[in-house]
Amino acid sequence: MKTFLTIFTPTYNRAYILPKLYESLKTQTNKNFVWHIVDDGSSDETKMLVQNFQNEDQIEIQYFFQENMGKHFAVNQGLKKTETEFFCVIDSDDYLAENAVEEMESLSHKIKKNDQIAGFTFIRFSEKINYDKAKYGKNEWISSRRINYEWEFPGEMIFCIKTNVHQQFYFPEFEGEKFCPESLILRRIERQFKILVTDKVLAFGDYLEDGLMNNYYQLLLKSPKSSLLNIKERFQDEISPEEKSNLVKTYWDIASKTKQPFFTKFFGINPFLILNFLINKKLKHQ
Repeated sequence: MKTFLTIFTPTYNRAYILPKLYESLKTQTNKNFVWHIVDDGSSDETKMLVQNFQNEDQIEIQYFFQENMGKHFAVNQGLKKTETEFFCVIDSDDYLAENAVEEMESLSHKIKKNDQIAGFTFIRFSEKINYDKAKYGKNEWISSRRINYEWEFPGEMIFCIKTNVHQQFYFPEFEGEKFCPESLILRRIERQFKILVTDKVLAFGDYLEDGLMNNYYQLLLKSPKSSLLNIKERFQDEISPEEKSNLVKTYWDIASKTKQPFFTKFFGINPFLILNFLINKKLKHQ
């Protein structure tokens, strides 16, 4: 049987938690996937650990090492090497339900012949949540443009995208910047393609203290070109006046603190919104 899926995991110094994901992959009811790992310059025992996984010969594992450049660089490298029909990023601090791949293959059959649909989604919940399984896994719908959803419990969607579609949307790579929001690429995909959205709960995990999300705003400041580009991208969505105001404030704050050129600060997004923000800011301090 031809392998249909690449489960892609970018990792950095996560040898202490990778076994949890590996164990969940070993016990999948459907083994029709390859686990592709890009090690983003780890200095711990990651390489040796993965070699031990490979020696067990339980699942197909591909391992690549790169100098520390950031998750989005790793994803780009993974995409370039992917040959399967579908590509799904599962982070090193997550793990899958034992029927995850089986469900993913079933979903893939529903959309693989439809060129207008880029991929499908499923839910990642905190492993600490004791959710009612009877309430989830029943709903599917086709979404155009940005996906609107509201789960009963805190959670996020994981996207599984057709590889030939995702390979049209690589992350921008700015020298010296090690972070780029994933939503930047997902927005671009969603503007041109439809997505099959589901409420299937197939992944679990929690943000760790050494994870990206716990230092999110500092990451934005350290990668200003990517961060400002992502805000510009969000202005192409249908957003409320309040969200637009918050985005203008964030844009100006990042551009100012990172000493961006005058043109970038004032004309990167709508200059009238920037001017209005500065006037209101001045009035508040009078």
